[in-house]
Amino acid sequence: MNDIVRRFAAAALLTAGFSAVLPGTAAAQIMQQHEGSTLASLSLVSDKLHPSPTLEEIDSVRGNIASNLDAAWASFAVEHGAWNAQIDSRSGRIESAEGTGIAWIPGRGNRLTLADLQGVLGAKSAPDLSVLESIARRFVDGNSSLLGLSAKDLTLNTGRSGKMADYLWFVDFDVTRAGIPVEGARVVFRVNHGNLIQFGLENVPPAGLKMPAVAITKEQAFATVANYVGGIVRGQDRILDAGSLHLLPTAERDSRFADGFEFAKGYGLASVWEVKFHREGAQGTWRARVDATSGELLELYDVNDYAQANGGVILSLPSLADTVRAMPFTNVAAGVYANSGGLYNFTSATTSSLAGQYVTITDRCGSISAASNGSGDIPFGSSASGTDCTTPGSGGAGNTRSARTQFYWLNRIKEVGRGWLPSNTWLNAKLVADVNQVATCNAYWDGTKVNFFKASSPCGNTGQIPGVSIHEYGHGLDNNDGNGSSPDNGTGETIGDFTAALALHQSCVGPGFLTSNCGGYGNACSSCTGVRDIDWAKHSRNTASTVANFTQTTCPQPSANNPNYVGPCGKDAISRGSTANKREGHCESLITSESLWDFANRDLPSPGTGSAWTITDRLWYLSRSTGTQGFTCNTSGTTWTSNGCNTGSMWKVMRAVDDDNGNLNDGTPHGGALYAAFNRHGIACTTDTGASTTFAGCTPPSKPTMTLTPGSNSATVSWTSSGAGVVYDVYRNESGCNAGFVKVTNDTGSTSFADSAVANGTPY
Repeated sequence: MNDIVRRFAAAALLTAGFSAVLPGTAAAQIMQQHEGSTLASLSLVSDKLHPSPTLEEIDSVRGNIASNLDAAWASFAVEHGAWNAQIDSRSGRIESAEGTGIAWIPGRGNRLTLADLQGVLGAKSAPDLSVLESIARRFVDGNSSLLGLSAKDLTLNTGRSGKMADYLWFVDFDVTRAGIPVEGARVVFRVNHGNLIQFGLENVPPAGLKMPAVAITKEQAFATVANYVGGIVRGQDRILDAGSLHLLPTAERDSRFADGFEFAKGYGLASVWEVKFHREGAQGTWRARVDATSGELLELYDVNDYAQANGGVILSLPSLADTVRAMPFTNVAAGVYANSGGLYNFTSATTSSLAGQYVTITDRCGSISAASNGSGDIPFGSSASGTDCTTPGSGGAGNTRSARTQFYWLNRIKEVGRGWLPSNTWLNAKLVADVNQVATCNAYWDGTKVNFFKASSPCGNTGQIPGVSIHEYGHGLDNNDGNGSSPDNGTGETIGDFTAALALHQSCVGPGFLTSNCGGYGNACSSCTGVRDIDWAKHSRNTASTVANFTQTTCPQPSANNPNYVGPCGKDAISRGSTANKREGHCESLITSESLWDFANRDLPSPGTGSAWTITDRLWYLSRSTGTQGFTCNTSGTTWTSNGCNTGSMWKVMRAVDDDNGNLNDGTPHGGALYAAFNRHGIACTTDTGASTTFAGCTPPSKPTMTLTPGSNSATVSWTSSGAGVVYDVYRNESGCNAGFVKVTNDTGSTSFADSAVANGTPY
């Protein structure tokens, strides 16, 4: 039986069946728990760190901004037409600007030709990132009074930059001082259909502000941290960073002013030494930062992203039988892996240990080793029930439900990610899932791997819940999407929650985790046994959440064990020195999560259908490398306010991705839906021209008619042509139409696709 194609299954050989869908039309769960942790009780974040912008429309502060900026903006408007801008009162600079497209490279939004780019294109046949970088640097130096920067202060960040789609470029720079990047400080340009449609600055310190002097050594900084935490023992504690030098923007305060700072003087700069370590026997990856000028300890913070249930959860999941599924991309020999359908070429007896091409399982219950049978299949087996170290009786002590569940779901969600972000290094590398750890009520992303715990009263085994699995993967993608982890925990939790929602099409995050409905942070869930429900209509208040009616009035203070796990409002409160206004990050995340759920399920045409979810997938994944803080919050008044006018807001970046003609002023194809969803929760930018306008510059092609032809471990999809020049994407899943899809081919000009990564007997 040499060279017979075989597949992996959880139990027995599957038999034929296939269906498909053409387009045309989901870190931590609740909060961190450090029982009895001395380190947790020592956690601190100085109110000097993590400054939050204070945004004003430029026309409302023309009397405050510098005269050269005022004149430069007036000149820019004359030259380039209708643009609008937001000013960050902390810096006195433009935070974000957008409007009528400015032609940068040839595209359907302009009449440029390659001949117009001779000065930067050289011998190249088409623009690449270096060409876009050159154009951006020319723009910076040609608009120095407008931006307050010189191109020599900028270093291209290749992780955040590049061609995201055939029509979309991001050019994103780090801002440096003395050759060191200022953490979180960036200048970004977004080019759609050949036109510059948005540019902006974030966390950029005042012009001319030099790097503060380094007056203490890294050894002195390490000693400061060690003394504070009661000692760091080399060889016992795992030291991840013994001292690296960083530059951080700081919040400068002046009590004479209502905002807590003088206009244009709200940012400072600090040189800091960073120390990172893991204490044996204590949960957490701890980051400490010491002011390199004064020696002051500015931060001790657990950078892990956690999951936790805080009451009412069962000790094991409901007793449901496993569903038989292939083990995608698992190992079959040294350097040899199965395909997406679990298929491989069987030539001789072999084994698999779930050490796959993209995901590897470490199970604390023991090793994994499932052997092939006489037919060449490698059956890992299945369980009608059981938790923790229960196995089917074969495949090794580590062949548990957690091991198989994590291997399957993490592979599937990474495959979804690669469909949208094929060049992302992390998505193409191996992700380790460490399951059945002995600890209480948790799952977390630690910066390297995803971690899941055994059942322990009052919680179930977190490795057996798909929503928890995908949420933690979401934290990993957030950390590795090219732009680093989100600058606040609320935005980070939304990324985890909504990544799970995209995959499972469930508003309930981690259903089955609790024995009763989730508490909703004081706005009780009506039909969710998970840790959160991101559909506001499934809460007792049945009201869309905003920072005024929910975050300010209902969200709790961060827990004593993790006092600085906050969202945009908590970050704003810290930077203002108003610690009483801090709010817990998981709770704050509901503002952005509900907005995204609304977009797909309330506001897009045919809400909740595959068409609406496909649109949402595209805007979500293509915006990942350039998004930062989900929205801005202002906690200084009696009633808190919010908006999405910051450069990296979800509103700004999804609007930029959605545009189809290189001109934001006339709206975007799904602009009305975006505006309705985000403005309902107070996180749109209402002053953006064309913000609520739905306008498509491109006429949609006709809907094709599809034909499916099944084969043995294969299927062919064919369809009628929608016209000359039209290209097609093909999507596949094995969970039904009301679930996320993997993009299996992108921008093909063909009208057929042969899929050989499907297994007999599984409906697709």
